[in-house]
Amino acid sequence: MLPGSFVERKRACGRPNCHCADGKNLHTQYQISVLVDGQVKTFNVPAALVEQVRQKIELRRRFEAAAAAICNINLRRYLKQKEKP
Repeated sequence: MLPGSFVERKRACGRPNCHCADGKNLHTQYQISVLVDGQVKTFNVPAALVEQVRQKIELRRRFEAAAAAICNINLRRYLKQKEKP
């Protein structure tokens, strides 16, 4: 699992002779943004690891959704028990 969010950006590299210089055929850049020591940090993701990183971030999102659902179920159970005399 990986925390954070995955971003796919398109950008020009700045070289005047590159195919991206026209502003239409831009380079693809992959990044993850993560909270580190209270500050957002952005890290580049190599193209070879893109699918693996996407899957790990999605796994973390699914885990957090499942944990929230379990907490809500437990809260409802607790409140029901509390109401019983």
